[in-house]
Amino acid sequence: EKCKRWQRALVLLMEMSLNYLPPDQVAYNAALSACEKGGNVEHALRLLAEMRDSEVVPNEITLNAAISAFEKDAQWQHAMCFLFGMVGVRLVPDDISYNAASSACEKGSQ
Repeated sequence: EKCKRWQRALVLLMEMSLNYLPPDQVAYNAALSACEKGGNVEHALRLLAEMRDSEVVPNEITLNAAISAFEKDAQWQHAMCFLFGMVGVRLVPDDISYNAASSACEKGSQ
């Protein structure tokens, strides 16, 4: 059941748009977190691009969910890019950021 939650989260996000309720930062963060927990990095990346296109500003929760998704998929390069990118957009990495990036490096044998 857990693996299907990301699908439901994406459907809810789409339904928001169809009902003229543009998804906000909280809605995107919830969907990103569901994708991360379901191990679906591809959809997480699409959501990040959609956020950018919709001019929804990411926050620490957004980027931590992305870094954690990369960590689960052992994509250490992406995890590190997002970690360093946080500073570029004036976000402060926290323990979650560093732990997920470190774990991604470990899983990616770096």
